[in-house]
Amino acid sequence: MRVEKRWLERVLNRSDESGRAKAGKVYTVLFIPAARERMKRFDISHRFMIALWGGGGVLLAFSIVFAGVALYLLRKEDRMVHLAQQSQSQKQEIVRIYGRMQEIRTRLLLLAHEEKKIRMILSSTPDSGSDTLLGEGGGKPPRLAPSVLIQKGPEGMSELMSEMDNQMFALRSGVSREESSLVSLRSDIRREQEKWAITPSIWPVHGILTSGFGWRNSPFGVGRDFHPGIDIAGPTGVPVVAPAGGTIEFAGWDQGYGKSIRILHGNGIETLFGHLDSVAVSPGERVVRGEVIGYLGNTGLSTGPHLHYEILKYNHPVNPTRYIIDY
Repeated sequence: MRVEKRWLERVLNRSDESGRAKAGKVYTVLFIPAARERMKRFDISHRFMIALWGGGGVLLAFSIVFAGVALYLLRKEDRMVHLAQQSQSQKQEIVRIYGRMQEIRTRLLLLAHEEKKIRMILSSTPDSGSDTLLGEGGGKPPRLAPSVLIQKGPEGMSELMSEMDNQMFALRSGVSREESSLVSLRSDIRREQEKWAITPSIWPVHGILTSGFGWRNSPFGVGRDFHPGIDIAGPTGVPVVAPAGGTIEFAGWDQGYGKSIRILHGNGIETLFGHLDSVAVSPGERVVRGEVIGYLGNTGLSTGPHLHYEILKYNHPVNPTRYIIDY
């Protein structure tokens, strides 16, 4: 027991001496300058070195943490800047879309106005609902301009988006109504085209108007008589054309009108051409406006080369000059 106790004391003494030796250890740093200058010496204790290394480690760890935090904040700032730019771009795009919607609305209203003018010309009844184009779903106009509303934050943005939604609904409704109205107008125009195609609206021959429609002194010198058409004088052989499309009802000889032609145009309208020199069509043949049907002459009861031209509406003669657009 005594031997073991002595051995343990010697070990402990050596350990204390080793610790005191390390604590008393000194590190020397020499600075050797150029010639003719004194050398500088610095002694650094072991404890100072330990403290220096420890402080450096702490400083290094702090620097790493600081650098990480700074990098995170910089990235976050960059992202915030990017989001802000993106948000501003989206706001500008919303304002642009709103402006385009207003432009489309204006053009749609102009289109509806032009349609009304066309219907007035055609004496066509407007399609139901055309007078209320864009009149439904429009909502109240925004209190402020879109660019101002956007800058007011969520409340202003909500108001603007609500207005745009209402405007979009109104545009969809307006476009749908206008489409239906234009389909109706196209049908009306087609009917008018068909009506126009069978309306005798041009001169059947170029010449001089020698006798008008109505009561006149008889060209044969016996009292007065009713003239159911007009007489157009000209040289024999001048082409006579159909004033509108139709079907040849008669082409041949008539006791009073000589060589003559009758055309059925439809809608109760019929035309008669008398005193022709010759005919160029046959019964049942279809003709169009401006097509040559015969040639001016002096056949039948006639006092000279001319064309007797009549328009009958449901078998009653009417004044042809009322139908001729360039009279």
